[in-house]
Order: sequence, then structure tokens, then C-alpha cells
Amino acid sequence: MTFSIYGQDLKIGNNYFFKAEQGITTNKKMKLFGTKALPIDIEIKKNHKIKIIDIVNDSIYFKYLLFSKPNDTLSVSIKKEKNYYVFNEDITSNNTKIFSLKKDEFEKLTQTLYNRFRGFKYGAYTVPIRLRKNGDKFEFNSNLSLGANIIGRFGLRTKEHLFIDFSFGVGLTKVDLNKENSILGTIGSDFEKIDVLSPTAFTITFGALFNLAENVNIGAYWGWDKLSSADNKAQWVYNNKPWLGIGLNVGFSGKAKNSSGNQSQ
Repeated sequence: MTFSIYGQDLKIGNNYFFKAEQGITTNKKMKLFGTKALPIDIEIKKNHKIKIIDIVNDSIYFKYLLFSKPNDTLSVSIKKEKNYYVFNEDITSNNTKIFSLKKDEFEKLTQTLYNRFRGFKYGAYTVPIRLRKNGDKFEFNSNLSLGANIIGRFGLRTKEHLFIDFSFGVGLTKVDLNKENSILGTIGSDFEKIDVLSPTAFTITFGALFNLAENVNIGAYWGWDKLSSADNKAQWVYNNKPWLGIGLNVGFSGKAKNSSGNQSQ
């Protein structure tokens, strides 16, 4: 498979989360808009989820996400979602609490929070190994295939490189006909003196690609190759029969980075 991949920069509208327990160190560096420092009773915890709302010079301005349960001490709303504790709106005045950190501190303390659905992509594809079976006949081969597919990507919110791509594709594939899988070489047929043919089939593919790490992925695909009526006079036994495709990709050089896009909560 081929995908478009881009780096992730700090961007207004994108979501992030704190990577580790920050405690008093962050409290001294993080500011609440309109004040010099945070109130002493506001504690910054791991996995607090935030959204950048402005970037001015070397300062990042952000707000907290997810709110429902009031906390009178902080005059903010709080909600627990699994292991997330976050606070956001001032319920007494209905004004959003805006916080700020210097850019270098923000980059050091936070990590991108990705959407579970990361959007659609498109690109060329090839399935390197195809397993075919029809009755007692079985074979595996690598066919040259040219096509295009549409990909929907789903992943974990806190992991950039752990995701699944579901795809649908169409294309043209060179398939291998021989004496074992067709009537080539059969005495009395039109193909009596022909041992091998490589016609082009129309291919439909459904698949799932599991990205396990930055440069490691494995894919499984289900598809059909259909010959035209003229080409199938050789009676290819796998014509329009489902095949299973598998692929493993491990990269040993270079770095690939995914864009999380414009994040929304």
C-alpha cells in the first residue's frame, strides 16, 4: 500500500494530552489567563486533554476538554472518562478558562491526541502474495497489479503509529494460466499448443492493514480476479474465485510521521 504521510506541527485547533505527572513544576510555568500563575489547588495530571486555541510568539494558549461535573473549589467542570480527568468551563460565569505555556515547555510536556477516525486516503496498491484455492487445486503467486483504493484509517487517540486501515480497491492484474489451472495444452482444444498465458483480469479488493509500529505493518486482503469472456476461453479455474492476500512490511531506514489533521473533540 502507499499513503501520504506528513509531519505533525503545533497547530491551532489540534488536541494534545499531558504525557506524565507534572505536579508543582508545571504549576510554576503554566499560567491561567489574566493571572501570573495557577491557583495552588489546580493540579496538572497525566492524560489531561487540551486543545490549542492560539499561538502567539513563543506562547501556546489552550483550554481543557470534556466537562460535566461541577467542582465548587475550582469553579470548573470535571468529568472522568476511563483514566482521563479534565476540566474546562467556568460554570459560574460561563467563561472558558484559558491556560498558557511557553512553546518549548508545551512540546516537552504534551503529546498529540489523535482522532479515532483519522480520515480517508487514496493511493495505488499491490498485494504481493495471493493464495488461491478451488476444490482440490491450490496455488500461491505474486501477480503484477495496478489499481487504486480508498482507505479509511482508525487508530488509538494517544498512539500515532498504532492504527488500522480498511480499504476498498479496483485494478487490473496480470494472472498466470498454465496446464494445471486451465485447459492450456489440452489435446483437441484451441490451446493445445499453448503452455502458458498471462491475460489481464479485473480485480476487486477489500482489505485491512494493521500498523503495529512506525515502520512495521501487516495486511490481509480478500479479492476476486475476473477475466473477460474472450480470455476465459482457456477456462481458468480461479476465474472470479476469492483469493486471500497477505503482506508484511518492515522499514529499516527513514522516519514516517502521520498528520493527525485538524483535531476536534
